[in-house]
Amino acid sequence: MATVLADNLLPEVFANLIGNAKKFGGPAVEITVRVEDRGDEVEVSIEDTGPGIPDKNGAFRRFGKGEGSLAGAGLGLYICRMLIERYGGSIRVDDRVEGRPEEGVAIHFSLPRGPEG
Repeated sequence: MATVLADNLLPEVFANLIGNAKKFGGPAVEITVRVEDRGDEVEVSIEDTGPGIPDKNGAFRRFGKGEGSLAGAGLGLYICRMLIERYGGSIRVDDRVEGRPEEGVAIHFSLPRGPEG
């Protein structure tokens, strides 16, 4: 088990990222959560087989809404970024398959490792 520096709002990050994958990925979406120990930090990746995010540069902006009828209010990823940065970590979005945005998205965030308890 990995201990990270965060608070009781960390589950909201997971709920938002997994919820987005389900919401935008459609009924057949596959979601994978990976956790990697990287020494002083822990990296979490949430990957899906949905339609991807075409404008990755604006994904974490406040009110950075996607396109189409399923687009949300544009706050979910922004809130995730704010929380992760507050914990001293970082977050980024990539294509699940490099160069093929239509094959899904991978959102990676890292958090500083906390004291073992």
